[in-house]
Amino acid sequence: MFDRLIEARVAEALGDTPAVLIVGPRRVGKTTLVRKMDEPAREYITLDEQTNLDAARGDPTAFIRRLDRVTIDEIQRAPE
Repeated sequence: MFDRLIEARVAEALGDTPAVLIVGPRRVGKTTLVRKMDEPAREYITLDEQTNLDAARGDPTAFIRRLDRVTIDEIQRAPE
C-alpha cells in the first residue's frame, strides 16, 4: 500500500473538525484511504449498499441520528 501525503492532513482535520469531506476523481484511492485510517470507534457505512442508500434517502435525519463517529462512503448517492 502506498503512503498517501494527504493522510496526515485528514487526520489533523479530524482532530478539530466534526466533518471532513474527501473528494476526487474516481479510482484514486479515497475509499482505500479512509479504510486505512479506520479506527474502532468509527463506524464505516457505504451508500453502495442498497439498504443503507434506501435508509439515507427515506429519512436522512433518522439515518444519521444514531451515528456518532462515522465514515459515510459514496455520500453523493444521497445528496438530499
